[in-house]
Amino acid sequence: MLTRRAFHKGLTGLALAALAGARGGVAGTSAGTGAATDPARLMLNRLTHGATPEAMEEFRNLGPEAWLDHQLAQPADEPALDARIRAIRLRIEYDAGQSDDGTPWEAVSEYRPVGIMYEDPADLLHLLDFDQPIAFEERERPAHEVIAASMVRAVHARAQLREVMTAFWHEHFSVNALKNELTAVFFPSYDFMLRRHALGNFREMLGKVARAPAMLAYLNNDESRASPANENYARELMELHTLGAENYFDTRYRHWAEVPGARAGLARGYTEQDVHEVARAFTGWTIGDGRETGEGTHTPRTGRFAYVEGWHDPYQKRVLGRELPANSAPMQDGETVLDMLADHPGTARFVSRKMLRRLGIEAPSPGYLDRVARVFHDERRTPDQIARVIRAIVLDAEFTATPPAKLRRPFEFMAALYRATGAEIAPRDDTLYWLMGRTGWTQHNVRPPTGHSDSSRHWANTNAISGMVSLTLEAHAEWMAATASPLLRETPAEVRNLAGLARYWAGRFAPEAPDTQDDAGLAVIGAFGLDPADSPDTDPDSTEWLNQAMVAANAFTPAFMFR
Repeated sequence: MLTRRAFHKGLTGLALAALAGARGGVAGTSAGTGAATDPARLMLNRLTHGATPEAMEEFRNLGPEAWLDHQLAQPADEPALDARIRAIRLRIEYDAGQSDDGTPWEAVSEYRPVGIMYEDPADLLHLLDFDQPIAFEERERPAHEVIAASMVRAVHARAQLREVMTAFWHEHFSVNALKNELTAVFFPSYDFMLRRHALGNFREMLGKVARAPAMLAYLNNDESRASPANENYARELMELHTLGAENYFDTRYRHWAEVPGARAGLARGYTEQDVHEVARAFTGWTIGDGRETGEGTHTPRTGRFAYVEGWHDPYQKRVLGRELPANSAPMQDGETVLDMLADHPGTARFVSRKMLRRLGIEAPSPGYLDRVARVFHDERRTPDQIARVIRAIVLDAEFTATPPAKLRRPFEFMAALYRATGAEIAPRDDTLYWLMGRTGWTQHNVRPPTGHSDSSRHWANTNAISGMVSLTLEAHAEWMAATASPLLRETPAEVRNLAGLARYWAGRFAPEAPDTQDDAGLAVIGAFGLDPADSPDTDPDSTEWLNQAMVAANAFTPAFMFR
């Protein structure tokens, strides 16, 4: 039998060779050969977390446009999915300790049902009371539950396109859920908010993000007050959330009035002075967690947004050339800034480019980008603006004419893998996410506000690919604690010999054209020195290893690696 080490090494080498052989050293026309060029598979791989035989059947029954409209109409709430998530029992473990005043807490080692992530934010404020004897692991528990649930949602959600876009907005409006106790406690409400607005109106979502306690705490705007204002949120609002670094003009112009459009009240780009002025506009935007705001005054204990007028800088401001008068109504300065940025043509172009990249088009033609950005800008007042932009992306002829060239990132790769094998996801601890960290992916735990890179080139390296091979080989193992049962320890009932096993997995990974994938499983049979006519059943350990090898061989073909 071929050893795991040798198989791992050989598979990693083959995957890297596939990357190197593709145009540009990452992906291109050579990646777009075979099963992945089927239009149905192409759309499913770009708009869901992975094509499956069941999804392919639904797609063909509805047709491309009807399927897209069906996905865009899926609600944010999925009771059956929430029931699945609530049924998870997630491990929590910590040593005995004591609070600052010496009050002790006992050690804990148990499996606890997921549930705290569904609680009202106001009911979680006790986790931020540091006079109480509460272990750090308990204070972080809300965020860990969201992280654990993310793979369950990616694999099992009916609203697949909403989940894809929720993941996109998590990266676009990135918050490190584990930065501190504040971000951890308020992260569940942030996750639910992004999912609710993922297909809605960008300006509305932008306002929700600006008020979200998790974002306020992550970028320190919750403490920002006049003289001097904290600039963290203002900078990321302009550089990452709206205009993008491409519209940063500080090194090109010496004075605000020199920026094209500034004298007319809408500068084409922004400068350091704009960052400073925007920061002033958002002073006083904070969190309703009972914090002290003055002598004898506190924010309400709502677990939601709060505004402290005494912290706000009321004086005149100038943003992108537009004058904001002194002593405006409460929060008006910030609302005006959000309106300006959401309406800006530069925002339409920057966000449209990122949406195209996420949906599989890393290098759109200038005309394609122009068409999508025009829809983004023209539909900026409609409640389903984002859904309309997605329709413009998907129904454009260039979408299906672009061959699969987008490398799946580690989380997306694992979600697609589990969907292909039909696994039931039920994580019992953070092993899956810990091992994913070795590929460079940290789920909801990226330290810089840029989020993970969405460039295929970033992930086309030995570290990431080798880590993904390791994950794939162990993805269904009992010790991984990610799936409800050891799926690969038994041979599917309809399989009679090793050739049939190879074809079975080819059909799961390429249901529309299993012949294109047959070679992957047959290569495994040859590498193990086995006969295709042999029975696949020997003992559970050997069966599991053979299934693992065939799953991995199918997963590291261009037809699966690229979207």
